[in-house]
Amino acid sequence: MKCTIVLTLVYYAIMASAAKTILLSNDDGWASTYIRAAYRDLKDAGYNVILVAPVSQRSGYGGKFDVPTSKTLETEGEFSYVKKGAPSWDHEKDDQNIWYFNGTPASCISFALDYLLPEKFDNVTPDLVVAGPNEGPNLSPGFYTASGTMGAVYNAIYRGIPAISFSGSDFNNSFFKDSLDDSKSNPANIYSKKVVELTKKVIDGGMPAITGINVNFPKVGTLLGKDDPSCDDPKWQFGRMMGKGVFVQNMKYNSDSGLMEWGTKYFDNISKDCDSGDCGLTAEYDIYLKNNCSTSVSVFTVDYDTTLSTSNTVKKLLGF
Repeated sequence: MKCTIVLTLVYYAIMASAAKTILLSNDDGWASTYIRAAYRDLKDAGYNVILVAPVSQRSGYGGKFDVPTSKTLETEGEFSYVKKGAPSWDHEKDDQNIWYFNGTPASCISFALDYLLPEKFDNVTPDLVVAGPNEGPNLSPGFYTASGTMGAVYNAIYRGIPAISFSGSDFNNSFFKDSLDDSKSNPANIYSKKVVELTKKVIDGGMPAITGINVNFPKVGTLLGKDDPSCDDPKWQFGRMMGKGVFVQNMKYNSDSGLMEWGTKYFDNISKDCDSGDCGLTAEYDIYLKNNCSTSVSVFTVDYDTTLSTSNTVKKLLGF
């Protein structure tokens, strides 16, 4: 009997050490519904998941890097889940793998890799960084630099860790204690199952260095209507981040309020001649805007060097 118990404990110890480690973050905050659903399902799939995300909403912060200026929070966290005066970083009382940090998504990645994992998790190296699912899509290069979700991703890739950005179509910033359930039509649950599905493909297959994936989910489940089952398992569609045009953030003046307002604008024919990647692929925003239950999957690298032909053109222009 004792031998059986010992062997069982050894087996589970080996399995735990063999589990792939995922560092999970976002820009909507550690208490948002979508990241908690992803955490739950990635753990259930057998991964060692460590969640490190902003204590408050940090959407639109891009790759901005900051650190807390105080040992304690000077304001409440998102949804008032963490109170003013709490430590600037801490974990859930009942789960030491779920952490918040008073910083941007990019800062959360650094906090995890430079301090938290070495100090609290036996210096484990993540096999993959997953960011999201974001509350709202992140389409085209215009949001590559603006999105906090993407900021977490490319800061991980800079360090040699492959990463995936997941974004959805629900713009509502929801608290997991209010919105997370086991309903099959809950968009958070539909997205999280797809997160696990693609994550497994990436971890099992491996990813080239300096490479990331940008994923944008369509409207699913109750986002389509209370009893609309037309999209509860969106299909994958491989695309490309850049098309002929690009979506970017813009401003417009509100004459009633006298203030500037945030918006989005599409600029067409920015890239008339495709010379990078597979030019035959559909742009991710075209996939998304068709709204036909397809999920765009685009591959990008953080090698910002241009193509040889473009480099030679500019070199000649400069007379070098």
